[in-house]
Amino acid sequence: MPHPRLAELVSKRLLGFVNWHLRRHLCHRHDVLEALAADLVAAAPDHIAITGDLINIALEEEFAPARAWLDGLGPPERVTFVPGNHDIYVRATAQCAVRRWGDYMRPDGAGAGTAASTAAPFPFVRRRGPVALIGLSTALPTLPFAASGKLGAAQLARLAELLPQLRNAFRVVLIHHPPLGRRARHKRLVDAAALLRVLAEHGAELVLHGHDHLRSRAHFILNRRRR
Repeated sequence: MPHPRLAELVSKRLLGFVNWHLRRHLCHRHDVLEALAADLVAAAPDHIAITGDLINIALEEEFAPARAWLDGLGPPERVTFVPGNHDIYVRATAQCAVRRWGDYMRPDGAGAGTAASTAAPFPFVRRRGPVALIGLSTALPTLPFAASGKLGAAQLARLAELLPQLRNAFRVVLIHHPPLGRRARHKRLVDAAALLRVLAEHGAELVLHGHDHLRSRAHFILNRRRR
């Protein structure tokens, strides 16, 4: 992580900076990440999906190396990304993730250099053969000691429109904050219940998330009569 200026730490970043040096740097090791990335590239998958948190405290200097890392995984046509809470950590750089990494969030049909936005057009859709990747953004700047996420009414309404249109595909929803499971209030997806209602009503074959730093699997029940 770059060394921040004092002025950059007069914010929520101070807590993240201290946490990194006290604890996180011990488990989030760069050498392990590079080994995993090299193994992934060597496996030559058809597509790679990343569900956020490429950086730590959203310093301006963090975004370019993260873009280089994304480029190392593959071109935007073969890699899809949705932001996490650490990517949109503070308001000062809240737009940097989209500006620097927007090619990896570009929906089908958009020209090169046309990026998704933190307000719209999430959700975006990318069709890859029989698979439809549906990218959502739960990331937003929060107060200190908070790492919660929110989709908002506009994203949920648009998702409810898209899912039935993609019924002939294997629908993979990409999201950072998980919609299932119990977690502390300050780390939860605020409108998880609303998202689950949309998924139960209209269906999705798979939801991939991040945030928890744990390997997990959960199931939800669809309303099959309305699918």
